[in-house]
Amino acid sequence: MGFIRTLLPAALLASSGLYGQDVVPPARTILDLSEGEQVAFIRSTMELGFPINRADQITMLIINRSALALPLIEMKLEETMKAVPPQVAFVETASEMIAYAGDQTALREITRLMALDEKKFGPLVGRTLDNAGNWRNPFDVAYGGLALGSEAISQRTMQWVKSALASNKMQHHWAESLLNRYGEVPDDSEWAADPIASRLSDRVSPELRRTVLNLADDIRRKREHR
Repeated sequence: MGFIRTLLPAALLASSGLYGQDVVPPARTILDLSEGEQVAFIRSTMELGFPINRADQITMLIINRSALALPLIEMKLEETMKAVPPQVAFVETASEMIAYAGDQTALREITRLMALDEKKFGPLVGRTLDNAGNWRNPFDVAYGGLALGSEAISQRTMQWVKSALASNKMQHHWAESLLNRYGEVPDDSEWAADPIASRLSDRVSPELRRTVLNLADDIRRKREHR
């Protein structure tokens, strides 16, 4: 949760004079609130400029209730971009909060932001996939991003994939994601049609393919012997 705290520069703390009066639920109980109460909390937090005394609570909602929190943040971010003068610090903080969720919902909201300014918000795709590794298999999220049908998201996703696959750890993540996706080590036809492998095309060396499929087979064997 410390990451979100680092996103809250002093310039955003315009409501510091209210802190002594601001009563917020403990982070450990924020998920127990009703959906309506959570929505109200997110909206009031944004109106207050993301005060730091709410950082842990908003982090919990971003990670565990992304389908609820991220669309609200994205809509407020769009509204803020139209403000005069523009609230740059708020836009930057809200953008990083969306990416911090590290899931398909984050990529869906980033699609909307990229439609406004692809140069500004495009890098959030890679940061979302990097953050995904904190909570889940990032390749599962990459497949989800490709399924959104946005060419801009797909291009950024594949840029991340090509870079990530230089890592042995990420090759293992892809192998695990392939096994989860197909229920077995993918055969030639499945590999040829796979959304990631097919986009890598001739960039996939025989050695990389062999390595990833061997890793998938090793994972399968270990699961069978549990």
